[in-house]
Amino acid sequence: MFDLNLMLKEKNILITGGNSGIGFYATVNLLKTNNNLYIPIRTSSRRDQFLSKLLKIFDKKYLEKYLNLIENVDLSNLENIKIIEDYFIKKNTFIDIVILNAGLQYTGSFYPKVSKQGVELTFAVNHLAHFYLINILIGLINNKKESRIIITSSDVHDPKSSGGNVGDKAGLNNLFNFKEEITGNYLNFSADKAYKNSKLCNILFAKELAKRLQIHGSKISVITWAPGLVIPNEDLGFFRYSKKFNIFGYIVFSSIAKNILGISEKVENAGKLLSEIVSESDFNTNNYLHLSNKLIFYKKHKLVKSDVSDEASKSELALKLWNFSEELCRSFGFVSLNI
Repeated sequence: MFDLNLMLKEKNILITGGNSGIGFYATVNLLKTNNNLYIPIRTSSRRDQFLSKLLKIFDKKYLEKYLNLIENVDLSNLENIKIIEDYFIKKNTFIDIVILNAGLQYTGSFYPKVSKQGVELTFAVNHLAHFYLINILIGLINNKKESRIIITSSDVHDPKSSGGNVGDKAGLNNLFNFKEEITGNYLNFSADKAYKNSKLCNILFAKELAKRLQIHGSKISVITWAPGLVIPNEDLGFFRYSKKFNIFGYIVFSSIAKNILGISEKVENAGKLLSEIVSESDFNTNNYLHLSNKLIFYKKHKLVKSDVSDEASKSELALKLWNFSEELCRSFGFVSLNI
């Protein structure tokens, strides 16, 4: 596509979920071009495993110069999000690129997992943590043409997509009874739908964010992207919970998707794409843009500008979700909302 080395260098890049899966390979590519990477990490064991993998690629002194770990950050706990803000304030460092890549799903479970604040875990990590993070960090993001906020979403947010029409379908029902659904009333809980809804929330959040930034004359671009079906081989990545619930089903599914149907994307390729989205000058929209890594042939994908679902296109729903997310954060005592 282009020479990453010529397009991007010495940028301050914050990436959530940068220690595994797509995020790991994006981190590797971005480090190779002398960028300063800032990566929140949850535990010391994950830190050690992450560094062990990186030291097979980079010299220790090189990592000491360009890699910055923000430790003890559990994105499912809103209390931890401020650790990231405090880190940048203490370092007197401004951010050029924010990549909201962390995500989880636990399809296969019949019971919900919840965050410390009592919020269903998929919604808490995939949407609410990132919503709150951007709100408290916005003043630390450089207002420049090359600056951007990138959110890893998924085409399964769209019930008409090849993945979205399998199993339970995404649908927020105009947020009717939504608070009860994510904070305690799990009578008809579906982990599959919870994940798809979180990816729908990603896009609605991004569209409202772009609208608000534009009103304030911001130069920051907001981009969502769908990497396609990516099945990492490691245990810390995106499917880490689903594998526990149905390891046999997971193995069969991944084998068919990779080797027979050829519909999955390699995690290395997806990570490379994410690093390219960071720096491609055509994406300096100063507005909102959605990209999708479309399957165009057997085992071959192409990243293209794409439309989002009908529900994700509803500006009134995007505003309603924003207000709901803000009220939810405030109800837990997190009031530093600045957009």
